[in-house]
Order: sequence, then structure tokens, then C-alpha cells
Amino acid sequence: MLGKPLLFFTSYAPLFALLAIRFEPLPLCLTCAGLAVVGVAALFTLFRLDRRASPGAHQLKEVKHAGAEAGAYMGAYLLPFLTVSTPTLRDVIAYLAFIAVAGTVYLHSSVVQINPLLYLLGYRVLSVVDTKGLQAYLVTRRKDLRSDETIIATRLRDDVLIDRTP
Repeated sequence: MLGKPLLFFTSYAPLFALLAIRFEPLPLCLTCAGLAVVGVAALFTLFRLDRRASPGAHQLKEVKHAGAEAGAYMGAYLLPFLTVSTPTLRDVIAYLAFIAVAGTVYLHSSVVQINPLLYLLGYRVLSVVDTKGLQAYLVTRRKDLRSDETIIATRLRDDVLIDRTP
């Protein structure tokens, strides 16, 4: 239930880090830095909680890279470079509104595949279909995953698998 909102929050951790570097008022800088740290911690917490789930075998039928959609999403990362270093209250409200709109889109779509924090931490996100018809995104560190392979994975959400293959 909290998986999707937490994944959204983690996807913006690098953006908050960039904003912390960009903003000059110390309270705003520290707030953004704190949000970045909490975002990274949230991802590790999600992975830790996911390890408690029972893994299952998935015979893969299709494997595709899912990062092609990242270009449009990365537009959000222009925000730190379009901001002023000493924002007014109105600027901060506009930035928060932007993040709220982005969050709404994230929560009502399937864009886990473009979580920059996952990529920064060495994960890849693949679009997979298994032989039982499950279409999902697979979060993995493996670089050589092929169709017709069997993996062991847990379900973070209905459409997100975490590779637990030894």
C-alpha cells in the first residue's frame, strides 16, 4: 500500500539533493538535504521490508529495457537549474505544487521504471513478461538477463518485482 508513494518519494531524492546544493537559505537547504536523505533511507527500507516476502519463481518470456521513458521524466530534474538560489515564498509554493502534480501523475501511472535513485545505486529496471502472463517491472542488478530464464523474485507491488536470484 505504501510502496508506490514511497517509490515516488525515493525517485525525487536526487532532485532534493540538487536543490539542497542550489538553494542558499540555510533552512531551505537543510530541508532539501533532509528530504534527500529520507528518500534514500526509504528505498533501503522498502528493500528491507521486501526481503521478508516469500520469493517465487518466474519463467521469463520477454525482457526489455524499461528506461527509454526516462527522457520525459528527467525534465523534472531541470528544476534545480531553473530555480533561483534564494527563492521567495511564492517560488517555494510553486516548486511544491510542481512536486505535487508530479506525485499525482506518478501515483496514477506506472513509472517506477524511471526512478533515478535506483539507477544511481546500480540497479536496472526491466520490463518483463513471464510465462504465466504477468507483466511487471523487474528491479535487478543483473546485466545479462535473457528471455527464457527463470528468476527468483519477490513482489514489491503487483507490477514490480525485485530480483532475488542468488
